[in-house]
Amino acid sequence: MGTVTIYLEEVLVEAEDKEMLRMLRIRTQTGRPLASDRFMGKVETFLGRRVRPLPVGRPFGWRKDQAGNGQ
Repeated sequence: MGTVTIYLEEVLVEAEDKEMLRMLRIRTQTGRPLASDRFMGKVETFLGRRVRPLPVGRPFGWRKDQAGNGQ
């Protein structure tokens, strides 16, 4: 396992594409896969669950849904 860790560090240090390195760090911190939408769609279909994050915030029209509840 030590050899793999050293190799990964060398790859990251030598990375010329700064944007790819930034995206790799973000995805590692969030636990989300770094893949194309097409691939992630296939993974979601295969697993039968969501892999991509939902949009941030409340769903559009959420107040209309509550109107019938007496609120």
